[in-house]
Amino acid sequence: MPNYPTSGYMRAELCLRGHVITGDVENEPEKTSRFCGQCGADTIQSCPKCGAHLRGDHVYEGKNITWMTPTNYCYSCGTVYPWTRAKIAAAKEHAAEIEGLDKTERKQLQEAIDDLVIGGPRTDLAASRFKQFMRKAGVAVGSGLYKVVVDVASDIAKKLLVG
Repeated sequence: MPNYPTSGYMRAELCLRGHVITGDVENEPEKTSRFCGQCGADTIQSCPKCGAHLRGDHVYEGKNITWMTPTNYCYSCGTVYPWTRAKIAAAKEHAAEIEGLDKTERKQLQEAIDDLVIGGPRTDLAASRFKQFMRKAGVAVGSGLYKVVVDVASDIAKKLLVG
């Protein structure tokens, strides 16, 4: 029988590329590993900067009510996690290579990516710009970038981009 606290989060383990190893280290120690079985990257159970445990499965009234979804930033210190940093870098690199956009548009697209990930006052503007640039780039070119950005975007940005 699992040992859950009354409420809160279990400790998680993820690889540095964001694959979930387990959302419940305490009750599933057999699932932990030094390396990711999907990609071979090192795994972590805490924030590389502040050491706060990675939040895993959510528990309420002693029952596991939701499985974990990797977050972009540490809840304790605000540092971007390695998997988020890698996705943002890949999206910006992709944006820099889109033909059909001039240098200024590419820069605006890269800035929009940052705003979509953070999800703040500039999210509406960023979503609008992103959609505009994706239309200009075309479906074949923009679909890969679109997938990466939606994957790492804040919840608010996802709603604006996906509907």
